[in-house]
Amino acid sequence: MHSDHFSVHAEQFSDVDEQASTLAGWEQEYQQLGSGRFVGALAIVETDEFCFIRESTNTALHERIVPPPEQMVIGICNTQAQGHLLNGRPLTQDQLIVLDGSRPHHIRTTGPIELLGISVPRELFLSQLHEQDEASVRKWLDLSVLQLDAATAGMLRHYFSVAFDLLNTPAGAAARPISPRALASTAISNVALALSLNQGSHELESTLPSRQRRERIVQNAIDYMRAHAGEEIGILDVCRATHVSRRTLQYCFEERLDISPLQYLKALRLNAAHREIKRRGSEDRAHDRHDTIGNLAALCGFNHPSRFASEYKKMFGVLPSETALKTAAQS
Repeated sequence: MHSDHFSVHAEQFSDVDEQASTLAGWEQEYQQLGSGRFVGALAIVETDEFCFIRESTNTALHERIVPPPEQMVIGICNTQAQGHLLNGRPLTQDQLIVLDGSRPHHIRTTGPIELLGISVPRELFLSQLHEQDEASVRKWLDLSVLQLDAATAGMLRHYFSVAFDLLNTPAGAAARPISPRALASTAISNVALALSLNQGSHELESTLPSRQRRERIVQNAIDYMRAHAGEEIGILDVCRATHVSRRTLQYCFEERLDISPLQYLKALRLNAAHREIKRRGSEDRAHDRHDTIGNLAALCGFNHPSRFASEYKKMFGVLPSETALKTAAQS
């Protein structure tokens, strides 16, 4: 017998790393790609089996996410803006997001976005579907998105919004007319209905190997960049490490993340510097803060400290020294 006990957590964020680390059991890393100060919000309603999630961010990001093992995440985008990507595929309001915890997923946002969804045990979700729909979902897990018609997508967005509103009402049976478990079960039923009404445009399975190869190229390149971000590496070094031509690397990054490899390397270094400044600032190292900022540019692959400071402020809206002072004041 299942309990209707649940917890609610809602928080506003000004730090992208804090937001990325909030979901328990998830492996997430967010790289800020857009300019300006980060503003985000995350609301979580969690029961024994289900987790409703509502997340918003205000700037361009690359999000690498791995849901908990044996879980599926079913969701939808609640933002009209175009240009967002999920695993290299366009992510719009009229697509159902279907992710599982067996592999990393990459979300590339181009600006403000709100995502609504629910995390459920994989086998529990699949057991609620008709045989034909289950086969469709298992296939589309490789692609991560299912095309819906506008009316069906609108129904799901409305349902998830209403579910959050009901769960955020004051505690008490009179105030909350439906239990969290019932809302979660209804969410699965609504998704199953959407799948029955919309089988989507079936992409040929023969395209999957090439898409998966391009995904591996990008992931291998990012792994190499991350491991050698503090060294004087260039794009040709990344090409040699991933055994592809410069043209292929450029195409794969632009298709999967809508950004060039060189731009991504610079953003990766700036985000690494941002995290290192916060780490050092939290260690009460006020006595050598000047030395910390002075050397950090070189440690993160920037040869000119003044250019580093300029690029850092353009990315995060503050100077490196301001981040250090703020972190030290909070520690």
